[in-house]
Amino acid sequence: MLDSVGTTTGPAGGAGETRGPLWQAFDALPTGVCVTAPDGTVVYANPALHRLLGHAPESLPGLDFNRLATQDGGADLPGEPEVRERLLRRQDGGAVWVAEAASIIEDSSIGGLGGEALTLRVLTDVSHHRRAEAALRDQLLMKEVLFETLPVPVFVKNAEGEYVDCNDSFERYTGLSRRKIIQKTAFAVMDPRMAKAHEEQDRELVVNWGQRSYEEAVPFADGSTRMASLTKAVYCDSTGNFGGIVGVIHDLSEGLPSEERLQTILEQSPIGVSVSRRDNGRIIFVNTRFAELIGLTREDVIGRQARDYYLDSNQRERVIERLRLSGSVVNMEIQFRRADGSSFWTLFTVNQAVIQGVQVNLAWIYDYTERRNMEEALRDMASRDPLTGIYNRRSFMELARSQLARAHRFQEPLSVFVLDVDHFKRINDSYGHATGDDALRMVAGGCQSILREYDILGRLGGEEFVVVLPGATADESRVVAERVRRHLARMAIPGPEGRFHLTTSIGISALDGSSDTLEKAIHRADLALYRAKREGRNRVVVFEPGM
Repeated sequence: MLDSVGTTTGPAGGAGETRGPLWQAFDALPTGVCVTAPDGTVVYANPALHRLLGHAPESLPGLDFNRLATQDGGADLPGEPEVRERLLRRQDGGAVWVAEAASIIEDSSIGGLGGEALTLRVLTDVSHHRRAEAALRDQLLMKEVLFETLPVPVFVKNAEGEYVDCNDSFERYTGLSRRKIIQKTAFAVMDPRMAKAHEEQDRELVVNWGQRSYEEAVPFADGSTRMASLTKAVYCDSTGNFGGIVGVIHDLSEGLPSEERLQTILEQSPIGVSVSRRDNGRIIFVNTRFAELIGLTREDVIGRQARDYYLDSNQRERVIERLRLSGSVVNMEIQFRRADGSSFWTLFTVNQAVIQGVQVNLAWIYDYTERRNMEEALRDMASRDPLTGIYNRRSFMELARSQLARAHRFQEPLSVFVLDVDHFKRINDSYGHATGDDALRMVAGGCQSILREYDILGRLGGEEFVVVLPGATADESRVVAERVRRHLARMAIPGPEGRFHLTTSIGISALDGSSDTLEKAIHRADLALYRAKREGRNRVVVFEPGM
């Protein structure tokens, strides 16, 4: 009979702990794991889940898992039918968002507890990502509000030259409603001669990117036209390619806006703005948002050198080179330095201009730090083996193929070696799966301590690891592999009854000609590994034809 803490009771009523090795392995995982009965009762929960939900150790078994979920529920993740996000209650009254991966397991697979099918749930804390997504939605909403409330007419075209949006000021100024222009080109909205003049300016932008201003007639709903000053700039899509054009209209008949009006617009902008002289690089104007991002007052920023705020001089050189070639930089990811020495990522746009006869650089910086960190964290999670922290099979193969292509292109050597822990099943059987997991983590760490920074280490699965050594011949790889083997053999692995040692077998294969592939090289290394196993293990063998 199954009790609330995952033990079984024999026919005579004597209770005894009979957790299977699988459950014991879950105890060491950093991710929440629980097993529930068909009626939702928690029969096992690992320490990580207790910590995540703020419960005392061993207090979750016996509770109804469904009662831990809030009324807000959750939703299946797109493209992942077996994974859903849900909101779970914490013991302190709070809540935490988790990604839940659930699968049915037969009772016999965890120790033969009654023969009923149980549900294994893996629960990963995604609260940070939820908060980041909410912040991003807020930022997008803020941008939409800013777009609509700008006192100047603004329109947006896509890469095909079709109008895709305009703001309220545009509709009031021209009398043309969104419905009249959306998904139409200039030739469908205005006289062909006028449309051709605007399209020529657009083509110039597509070729040179950046920003340009010109004077041309614009159409009105009543059929009339009026001369206006148009400023257009390109924008990028999510892949960094040309996405379209943003245009701003200023009616020449109304005269230039007052300095006070411009100041108000800039001060309300959520994007940092700065103006610096091109002759000496000194900053002559910043808005409040720019000063906040730098961590100084506006008065303290003005007069300083613009170059002082670049964290990476190489990034600054790329900005200067683009300005020299095209006169503008659009949405480049740049790291800036705050006054306290910390750094933050920005989307950086710079255009060259002349203001009152002075050549200047107009710069806009948008704080991109949180979004970039979130993207990097998600990419890292997707590319790493969750147990050892080294590259998983998919990411290893991608990086290794890149190095193989480079070796072919420059006719450089490259070697692969496959490493397998000897008698690993015996380690699991003798010391338990948790100790086996610790051993694999130490093997990964031991390899990293010997390999070069640019060598690529991955886990193929189980106790098998693979390494690509760029620029190394088979003989050079043998020297490295021997150092790895000896180092791993000397490592003391902590076990439940004291420390123990393990050994490894390694097979090596070098790149074989210009048509060789990564899969073929790994297969040859595997054949050499099998030879090492047959010859007694704890050794390094280089592939030879005929193996």
